[in-house]
Amino acid sequence: MTKATSSKATRRPTCQNPACKKRFTTSVASAKYCSAKCGDAKRNSRKRVDPLDKAAKSAFFMYLANECIRAGTIEILRGHTVESLCELHSLYVANMKWNGFGDSSAYELSHIAPVKGHDCIGVLYAENLVSAPKSLNRAHGTRHYGHGKAIHRLTLNHKLNVDKRWNSVSEVRQMVISYLGRELVCSVIKACKIKPTQRHQVTEWILAHYDPSNPTHTAALPDLDQVHNLKARELAHVKAAMLDEEAGVYISTPPTHPAIVLRDELTRLSAYRPELEVYAYALDDALATQGDDYSLFSKHHEKMLFDVLHGKSIAVMADTLEMIVGENTAHSFITYSGKAARYNVKALDYFDLPVHSGARLHKTSLAAFKVSISVRGAREVEQSFSFPLHEVVLDPWGNEVVAPF
Repeated sequence: MTKATSSKATRRPTCQNPACKKRFTTSVASAKYCSAKCGDAKRNSRKRVDPLDKAAKSAFFMYLANECIRAGTIEILRGHTVESLCELHSLYVANMKWNGFGDSSAYELSHIAPVKGHDCIGVLYAENLVSAPKSLNRAHGTRHYGHGKAIHRLTLNHKLNVDKRWNSVSEVRQMVISYLGRELVCSVIKACKIKPTQRHQVTEWILAHYDPSNPTHTAALPDLDQVHNLKARELAHVKAAMLDEEAGVYISTPPTHPAIVLRDELTRLSAYRPELEVYAYALDDALATQGDDYSLFSKHHEKMLFDVLHGKSIAVMADTLEMIVGENTAHSFITYSGKAARYNVKALDYFDLPVHSGARLHKTSLAAFKVSISVRGAREVEQSFSFPLHEVVLDPWGNEVVAPF
């Protein structure tokens, strides 16, 4: 008695490799390719991503959409070019860096000409924005001291109005891309190397922290130019290796000190307001005298710089800026044993005075020295000198300092 043989059903599907498309015979129900070669070719082929898809998924274009919703119109982007959008993107990245790449929300991009102005609305340009402490921005409201960039409400196209009540962020983002135009958006994506959201923050962190002289960094990423070609998971491993940590360990980055943020913003806005340039250089030199602690930079200084950056004129704020520079310049003073006299160390470069036996160096700031005088009284300080080896002179900023003669 012979055993009956069973035969498997055969089928003739079309190979799903776009380069092949041949029909083939198979008895495997799930077969998609005519050969292993075609299967490998299909799986290894990289899918071409439309640049507009990158824009739709990027944090930067999400930011543009949210700002349009806040303004109520797409027209806050009116007149943008590749250069102006790249400037805006650079400021957006700088603000993200100062916030520790998402670990903090200490700083916001604040408008100079307010976006909720009565007759005019501030546009979304780097020229009209300042990275500023959130608390100061929220308290500032819609005040406008001058400068910035705005458009009149009577010129708005009401067909471009948006409202969060009936427009989602994704819808507005597509409207933004359509308004700017495919050619402009693609050029900006290429020039700024804009990536989807998850990759963008890690990529910018690597670019900001990468040190080619650090062997740990070069071992993690030998060629920095390749950072834009890595996948999100690969970027996460590179960042972890740079931090000498295992992948997945969360390392929080603290926000940047306000003195640095406002100094850099004073320098950046000097390109639009040349009268600020001399004060930007002076403040940079002043902060350099403090090392890395910036202990002389106060909340009052923070508020005054905020007002200057938001348009207050030099005619009004010149004395205030000079005061900020002077009070943030650290000075060293020599105190001799048994004597109360103090001599400005910087001034000693110009005078040949002997260092007395037993002298000790006492370092203090100009601001602290002024406070000590105000507390003790100028007359008492004068009487405490055993011999008149000092005089009151003006520093380059018009502040009175003690110098020997």
